[in-house]
Amino acid sequence: MIVRALLTACILTIATVAPVRADPMADSVTALAPSIQDVRTVGTWEKDGNKGVYRVVVTRSGAEPTARLFVQWLRAGDDGSYTVDRTVDIKELVELKQNIGDFVIESDPDGLSIFLEMINPAADGARESYELFIGDEETYRFGPASN
Repeated sequence: MIVRALLTACILTIATVAPVRADPMADSVTALAPSIQDVRTVGTWEKDGNKGVYRVVVTRSGAEPTARLFVQWLRAGDDGSYTVDRTVDIKELVELKQNIGDFVIESDPDGLSIFLEMINPAADGARESYELFIGDEETYRFGPASN
């Protein structure tokens, strides 16, 4: 009798603590790292018979947040699903140690133009404009805006 009561209590505890989920989409959103703080999908690309869309991902970390930026090529499947074809990490942002306040993306047949407003925590939050041009060959130019 005691064993049966303990077994019933264990089963009820597990059932209330670990709800069963059968929603892979919700699970994938839940699994996103908290450092991923901005995701935008923009424009289209086509190369070697494949096509898809671009995804720009911004991560932030630290007490005075510093940002990183990644550009991804998402390939469209015949069934309408997408897979990550390739990813480029904009390494210069690691060296800048600044945060991205805002950014605007423009798409054209040659790739993406991304205009970034950077926030410099070392300079009392001074704002600086940068620009990123990235083409379908994964080559890019990044630097201060040439207003």
